[in-house]
Parts: sequence; structure tokens; C-alpha cells
Amino acid sequence: MNFPRLPIEKFDEKGLLQAFYINRFSEHLKKYHSDINHPHKHDFYLIVFFEKGKGTHAVDFNSYPIHPNSVFFLQPEQIHHWEFDEEAEGWIFFHSEDFYKLYVTHFELYQWPFFQSRDSNPKLDIPEEAARMLQQRFQEMMIEYKQNTRHSFLKIASLSQLVYADLSRIYAEQTTTFTQKNTLYQDHFHRFAKLLDENYTLQKNASFYASEMAMSTKHLHRICLSCTGKSTTQLIAERLILEVKRKLVSDSKSIQEIADELGFENYPYFHLFFKKHAGETPKQFRKRNF
Repeated sequence: MNFPRLPIEKFDEKGLLQAFYINRFSEHLKKYHSDINHPHKHDFYLIVFFEKGKGTHAVDFNSYPIHPNSVFFLQPEQIHHWEFDEEAEGWIFFHSEDFYKLYVTHFELYQWPFFQSRDSNPKLDIPEEAARMLQQRFQEMMIEYKQNTRHSFLKIASLSQLVYADLSRIYAEQTTTFTQKNTLYQDHFHRFAKLLDENYTLQKNASFYASEMAMSTKHLHRICLSCTGKSTTQLIAERLILEVKRKLVSDSKSIQEIADELGFENYPYFHLFFKKHAGETPKQFRKRNF
């Protein structure tokens, strides 16, 4: 099984080259169902708001229930797919990081709590009043997207910021596992997350990342705990486990070869490491997901 990576250009229906897309969810399904019904990933940031429907949404091997007034957030490279028990309707919009940076200069995407890290909860349940406001924002964005008149994409970017701000407030109320710190902590954590993505196969100790960031391991631990509720060591382990899972279901290589590829020289240790963090052996996980 391979995970296709869908670029945002695939959805550039009007040839606008604006790296932004919005549609009713049912219309989106009609056109792209053959792609999104199977596990895949994107190179963009995405939000789906369900007004009705039931089913499950699998994100990086975790399943979340779909129901009315639920919102899902997806970041680039996350593997996901949808399964529906009832007909679904709602809204979907997504954009590239470049689109966001073009129109928003004072706030980074990773500063929104739902895009802060790969560990951010990708699902949010919103109250009825907030759902009505969200519907209005999406409808206005859709009008601007279809008309594509002067300053339409500037207005769309402004509306998306309002959507993010409204959802961020609700998200903060519902997420009580950690207390967010200041912007400096968020900036440090974002840098750590990038370093981790670049080095996790070779560097598995917290001391390496602390050294690269010119700080003590204790201070990096405080930053990670503040931003995610997890220690630096936990985050390193979870990044490794996620990559192992991806390879187990997408590569035809042996488990030993995957362990070697990810820098585990001792296979028995790799076996125990995976079982400790995933709750099952690599062989059991691979069998269950094929």
C-alpha cells in the first residue's frame, strides 16, 4: 500500500494559481471521491466542517468520530481517510503555507493551537451558535472564491483568519491537557519540531536537540511540556513510532530492514520499543493494517 500525496494544484479548478480551495463537502466528494476514500496525504493545511453525517476520520492511524458540528484540522503530510455511515454535508477549505504567508504577515500558522504540532488534537466539537457563524464565514468565502473579483483573495484570507480565531478560542476552552505559554515558547517548539523531522532517524536523544537550540535539556523539556503536555523524550519516541507505522503499511521491506533504515541497530530493542509505545508488536500492527 502506498500513500498518494495530493498537491494543492490538483484542486485548482479555475486555474487561479492562488493555492486556495473551498467547496461544499458533498460537491468535493463527487469530484474527488476516488482519491479521498483511501489513505492519502496533502501538501497543504485543511479544515472540514460537518453540518450533518456520521462516520469516522482516521488521522495518522487514530480514528475520530464524524458527527454534526464537528470540525477537523489537517496539516501537511498527515495520512488520513474518511469512512461514512450516513451521507455527509458541510464545508471544506484548504490552502498552502505560501498562500497564508502572502496575505498574513503578523501571525504564523503554527501559532494556531490546532496547527501547533503533529500532536495537536485534529478534531473539535463546536456549539450551535458557533456553527451558524462558521456557516456564514464559509458562505462568504465561497462567494468571493466563485466571483474572483478585485481583492477577492485578500478578503478570503481575512475571512479564514476570522475562522481560525473563532475556532482557536473554542479549541483552547476544550483542550485542557496543557497550558499554552507565550509566543517565544511556541517559536522554540516549532524549531524543535522541524529539527526532529530532519534528524529523528539519526538523533534520538533530547540532549542533541537541546544542544542544537543552544539551551539546556531541562529548558527544552519545559517548552515541550508547555506546548504539548509531553516530554521531549515522548515526542521523539512518538515521531519514530509514527514513521515506523507508515513504513510498515506502505513498504514491502522486512521489519528488520525498516528498523535498520530508521537507525535501530539492535532489533530486539526496536521490537520492545515499538511494543511499549504502540501497544502491539510491529508484526501485529502490519497484519492488522493490511
